[in-house]
Amino acid sequence: MSPQAQPQHYAKAIYDLALETWLRQLAAVQTTVRDDADLRAALADAETTVGQRLKRLEKAVPGGLDPEVHKFVGTLVEAGQIDQLDAILTELNRLARVGPARKTARVTSAVPLTSDEQEAFREKVTRRFGADLEFQFEVDPALMGGVVLRVGDQVIDGSVAARLAAMRDQLAG
Repeated sequence: MSPQAQPQHYAKAIYDLALETWLRQLAAVQTTVRDDADLRAALADAETTVGQRLKRLEKAVPGGLDPEVHKFVGTLVEAGQIDQLDAILTELNRLARVGPARKTARVTSAVPLTSDEQEAFREKVTRRFGADLEFQFEVDPALMGGVVLRVGDQVIDGSVAARLAAMRDQLAG
């Protein structure tokens, strides 16, 4: 396979084209709604069917909308959330710049980890949770020793403080 024909290059091109289309069309909807007070009022009119409101919006948007974008905008209109379009576009533009949010692996230790220890952690955690992780290494002396790992909603607490607390609970119970 030639270097210019790698699957990831095609996938990236498709992603960029699709994203550009969505950004352009949603921005057109945003501008149209923002600049037309009558249209804003019509979109908020619960007495008018969603279909009628969407037809009016589609006529007002220069160039029209692709079916998928039309369906999405229809969802916003039906839910009464067309005013969320600014925030949606802000987030979509952020994603276009940085890509989808990566999972964070937060490694908290009682003392700073050396570069070798951090690399060993990266390898082990990546094997268990996947390669798409961003690592944050933190220090918390209250742990007394050991490490606490948080990935998404999973926590693995191997700290001395947790072990002491468990022993204390076991002795008290």
